[in-house]
Amino acid sequence: MRADQLPRAEYRTGADVHRLLARLDKVKANGTGRWLACCPAHDDRSPSLAIRETEDGTLLVKCFTGCPTADVMAAVGMSLADLFPQREQEAFRTSKRSGERWVPRDVLAAISREAVVVMLAAEAVQSGKPLQRTDLDRLAKAVGRLRGAAEEVGCHV
Repeated sequence: MRADQLPRAEYRTGADVHRLLARLDKVKANGTGRWLACCPAHDDRSPSLAIRETEDGTLLVKCFTGCPTADVMAAVGMSLADLFPQREQEAFRTSKRSGERWVPRDVLAAISREAVVVMLAAEAVQSGKPLQRTDLDRLAKAVGRLRGAAEEVGCHV
C-alpha cells in the first residue's frame, strides 16, 4: 500500500505524517494514527520503525533496533522540527497582560510537548551527531517555553 492511500487520522492537526510515510519503505497501518515501516537509518529488511501520530499532531518515531530519531529523520531528508505541528506564537505567551489564568491541563500539555523536543535533542547529541540549525532553533524555543512555564507558576530559574 502506498503512503498516500493510508487512512488519515481524524484528529490530525499538525505535522504532516504522510510526508514522512511517503519517504519510507514497506509502510503498514497498525491502527488509528499508527504505522510500521522499514527504518531508513539502517539496512532494514523487515519493519522495525514505529510511527505514531498523537492527538495534538505530534509525530512519535521509534526504531526498535536503536537508531536515534535524528538519524531516522535525516535519512529521509527531514529534521526533528518536522515531527511537531506548527503552533501560533500566541498559544505560548503568558496571559498576565489579559488577566486570564492558565488552565493547568493546558500548561502540562505544553510542557509535555516541549519535554519531547528536549528528549529528542538529547538522544541525537548522545549518538554523537551534531544537531541541524533548525533543530537547535527548535530546542532553544522549547527551553524558552519551559522557562516561561516555570516563571508563570512563580518558579524563577
